[in-house]
Formats: sequence, C-alpha cells, structure tokens
Amino acid sequence: MDNSDSHDDALANRILKYAAATSKTSELPPFPGDDVESLPSDYEYDENEEYDEEEVEEISEMELLGHLDASMPPILLAQELFQSDVDSSTFKVLTSNNANELFHQGYTVLNNVLSPTTIQSVRQWATEMFKAGKMDKASGKHSEEDDPFREGNARGDYTIWVSPGSKFLEASPELKECVDWFSGRLHEDLTKVVHLHGQAEYQLAFYPPDSSHYERHRDSFPTDDKEDVDQRRITAIVYFNPDWKQGNGGELRIFDKGMGDEDEKNIDIAPLAARCVVFLSGVMDHAVMPAFEERIALTSWYR
Repeated sequence: MDNSDSHDDALANRILKYAAATSKTSELPPFPGDDVESLPSDYEYDENEEYDEEEVEEISEMELLGHLDASMPPILLAQELFQSDVDSSTFKVLTSNNANELFHQGYTVLNNVLSPTTIQSVRQWATEMFKAGKMDKASGKHSEEDDPFREGNARGDYTIWVSPGSKFLEASPELKECVDWFSGRLHEDLTKVVHLHGQAEYQLAFYPPDSSHYERHRDSFPTDDKEDVDQRRITAIVYFNPDWKQGNGGELRIFDKGMGDEDEKNIDIAPLAARCVVFLSGVMDHAVMPAFEERIALTSWYR
C-alpha cells in the first residue's frame, strides 16, 4: 500500500477526538434508508417546523492548542521526534548541553554564533530596507476572513523572506552568510538531534521602536509523527542588536509549561547580538515584548 494513503494523520485524529468529546449534540436516530417505502406511513416533512440544529462552538487557535495540551503535554509528543542515538562529538555548532536542554525543556540558547562585523552589516542593510519601504508589514497579510480569531494588530514587525536563492541574498553577502549558517552548520546539527525532512523557511524581521510586538502564539501544532511534513518542528532565531540594553524591550518571552503539572513560567530572553535561541516549534508558546529600540532578527523554521 502507498505510504501516503496509509499515513495516519495523528494531529487530525487528536483534533477530531477533542471535537467529539466536547460535542453538545446527541446521536442522530438511524435513518430508515433510501427506500421510500421504508419510511413510516405517517412521515411528513414540514418546512415550517423548527428542527434542532447542531451547535457549533468557535474557538481560537490558542484555545484549541490549550485543549490539545491538556490531553497530552506537547513536549512529550515532541520528544518522540528525537533521534535515539546522538553523538554530540560530531556537532559543529551545538553542544551536548544544548541538545539535552532542547529535549528536556524545549528550548536552548547559543551565544556569539556570528561575528560582530556580520551582525553590524546585516543590521545596517535591514534598516536601509525598512526605511526604503521594501519590507512588508507582517500584520498587513492578516485576513480576518481566513483567520477571524487573530487580531489584525497581533504583530508590529516588518518582514522579508530570504530563503536560499533569494534576490535579497545577492544584495547582502553578510545576510547570505547568516542564511548559509542556518541552512548548513546549524541544520546539520539539528538533524542529528531531531528527525527533520530538510525543508526550511527563513525570514528577516524589523521591529520599529514604537512598542511594536508580537502577541503570544505558537509556530505549529504539536505532533509526534515522524512522517509529518506539514508542521514546523524547530524554530531558530538569531538577533542583530549590538547596543541592546535593559529597558530597550523586545525580549523573547517563552511560556514554559513544563510537563503541565506545575505553574507556567515566563522566561524572558534578551535579544542580544549574535545570540541564537532554538526551541521546539510545536511546544513553546512565545511572544515578542514591546520594543522601544529598533529590533532585528532572522528566524528559521525547520520541518
């Protein structure tokens, strides 16, 4: 049998089970059949009669994630995606401690991953792109019809996609160097830790110093399906803010739920230059706190 036909969509099944468990409608009586003669002799349909309608409860994406998390802590699901035998001696960027933190707590931090010269060059280029109006306001892509539950002002950053082959990488060799680091050394290490399929996305973001932020969200739904190619598995972010200091804002806030048996913790990570934060996309809710100075970051999502 074709694997694509037999592939069991575990995430969809979990959502359907939740929907069934919370349904407020009773089971419908069996229909007598297609044979008209099998209908009761006194059967009549009155179009003016009021019939019970199925009650549909609309919930937001974050509410759905909350229900899924209650049925199974997302970190337990994600841990099923980790490789069983990891040789940290072959790592080029990560350490064994980074791999352990990613597995046990869902996030880890690396520092000084890029040179100061590269950081400054990319920051200058991104600032010029923003001032020239060549970056798209991310919230402008929000469609209330497609997603009526997310506010249009959920985020205040401006972005451009910079995947390998992008014209923007030709204009900035230093930015290309950063994307090459994401797609090369870091990707190779992460593949040794977590089952990945090779697909990745890269986005450069500029937060103006006007309290721009990004509300709490998650980058994907949690899954333990190694064959799934739709859900992002790992998020990695590098920052380009060499003069950042306390009070500038723009911290990455991670909402650490642990195993779900303890109070949630807010972990604020400063967006320091050359710092890289790596976390499990389907596990960690996160937000960008209001920025009072220009904040620049490059994000990669690995599937």
